[in-house]
Amino acid sequence: ILARLLIATMAVRRSLIAPALAICAALGLLRAALAPAFAGSSAQPAIRGSSMPRAATIYEVMVTNPSVGARTRLNINEKTTVDEIITKARKEMDFEMSFLDGDWF
Repeated sequence: ILARLLIATMAVRRSLIAPALAICAALGLLRAALAPAFAGSSAQPAIRGSSMPRAATIYEVMVTNPSVGARTRLNINEKTTVDEIITKARKEMDFEMSFLDGDWF
């Protein structure tokens, strides 16, 4: 009788181990998902108040001259026109010569 009681008690304990491990694993995954991605990263205090105006958005474009393979990267904003981009790109790629007309580009 004592042996049956011990076996029954062990069976009950074994059946509780699997759900306990599953709960621990789920909590570990939840903690890992909510933790910051990098060591030491935490919410930083705002240096500037929200009342400060934001800087203009800057875009980077790559201009290529396919006939010679020359390339340049330019930083532009929303107000930059295509003619300004062409003029800046010609200057960066050393195509700003007196005999080259700007309309050719």
